[in-house]
Amino acid sequence: MTNKKKALIAGIIVAVLLGAIILYLSYLGLSPDSDRVDEVEKQANQYMEEHFQQDYEIIDTLYDNVDVYDTFSYAAIVELENDDRFKFLVFEHNETNELTDSYVAEHFEYELESVLQPLLNEAYGEDNVQELWLTYPKDAGQQLNLDHTNVTSVTEHDLKPVIRITLDRGQEDDDEEKLDQIISEIQDELNISGGHVTLSFNDSAIMFKDKDIKKEF
Repeated sequence: MTNKKKALIAGIIVAVLLGAIILYLSYLGLSPDSDRVDEVEKQANQYMEEHFQQDYEIIDTLYDNVDVYDTFSYAAIVELENDDRFKFLVFEHNETNELTDSYVAEHFEYELESVLQPLLNEAYGEDNVQELWLTYPKDAGQQLNLDHTNVTSVTEHDLKPVIRITLDRGQEDDDEEKLDQIISEIQDELNISGGHVTLSFNDSAIMFKDKDIKKEF
């Protein structure tokens, strides 16, 4: 075997090893730390015992490894026994380092979804609405000095939601016009001053896929 071939093989081996190391490190970064998960669940149990009178269950933990939320990295997912409308989070706030919960935010999200989902089904067809994801700031209760005992309607507060809608089809000519109408309706009904909406399309094109429609209002 010539020196050139040996060098080529050695280069390939090094490249493969480097690739494997990078993948492994990426996996470690995306995987939750088991000790941190245990700690979060322990803290959440203590928090729930102190702040909630209802029976509850911690059903899972959330590790925000892609920075979707700016208020926490780890959170316990909690479900109340007598209230199955939505689940909520208990987490240590990244800025204040205090334990808090997302009950108020989830309440607002539930209220918004209850209005928005029927409008989407009517405008685009229930079978075409593949996904609706929406969120308010998870520390909304902390911001507004509200908790599960005194939560009020989202109409009474100036909070801006982030909404993402995915249709299980390609874009049609009147989709943006329909979206503008939906935004107007939720603003009127829920007194929403502003927010961000993205309408995405799950079309089957390999190239030249339909672009998202993004709206700031």
